Amino acid sequence: MSPLSIFESFGVFGLASVIFIETGFLPAFFLPGDTLLFSAGYFINRGDMTMSYAILILGLAAFLGNILGYIFGYFAEERIERYVKKHEERLSPSFLKTKRFFAKYGALTLIIARFIPLIRSVAPFLAGVTKMKKIPFLIISLISGFIWVIVGLSLGNFFGQSMPNIDYFVTGIMVLAVIVAIWPILWPTVKKYFIKSKKEND
Repeated sequence: MSPLSIFESFGVFGLASVIFIETGFLPAFFLPGDTLLFSAGYFINRGDMTMSYAILILGLAAFLGNILGYIFGYFAEERIERYVKKHEERLSPSFLKTKRFFAKYGALTLIIARFIPLIRSVAPFLAGVTKMKKIPFLIISLISGFIWVIVGLSLGNFFGQSMPNIDYFVTGIMVLAVIVAIWPILWPTVKKYFIKSKKEND
């Protein structure tokens, strides 16, 4: 079902439902959240709905989706712990590393994850599994959810008139935007890797 058919059948709440499910229900990672936001921006450009109304409804859907994912992860933690203990030699180090990673970089992960398909569905679940503190999680989920929605709607609205088929390129554009945004963080690691490789080749 295309974004247009969803919007024509169910309105903005149909788009919000897809975003909520994609964000909050891990097996639904394949749903096209980015494409929907771009398409919604195009619908705003056409005059089918207002920007403020779309931001409110879709932003809340993204926020509530993160909460659902967190709840699933939170209550799955004991079962996952038992599974990890059963396969302790192979899985325990990875599980502990994940916990330490979220303790240190959980906030940044949740923000970046909004713009990356699949990771967007995994991040809130892992936040729940690793028992990330609830108040920071809620604040970051609220802010990052609305940032994601505003960026997606704005780009769709801006490019919609001149490029009617912009939704076909949405994933690539969003990933590129994320790379540009986090490049200052990644550059020291990339630089260190290339320096190390050059020394080994010499």
